[in-house]
Amino acid sequence: MTTLKSPQIIVPSEDQIEETIQLINDILERPEIDLLKNLAVKEGYKEAVDILVEDNRDIKDTNIESLKTVQGRAIAALAVDYLIGDCSQKVLVGVPLKK
Repeated sequence: MTTLKSPQIIVPSEDQIEETIQLINDILERPEIDLLKNLAVKEGYKEAVDILVEDNRDIKDTNIESLKTVQGRAIAALAVDYLIGDCSQKVLVGVPLKK
């Protein structure tokens, strides 16, 4: 019988958070982010940067509910999950942009 291991929670360091902010800012500077079909990703990543900069580790302290798209809210929520160790940097910055 196989037992499931609970995932290890790894809270990111300040340096890792800064690196993640830079990675997201790099994504926000890509030309395709301004395409209409990437509007939700842009919305989510802009809020994610705010969450990371403000170190909001409680979803109630964010502006997620004001976002217009489900995908944008999901990306922003991933930023909170990242700060508390429930989501990896790879997952947070890995949302693909449409070409």
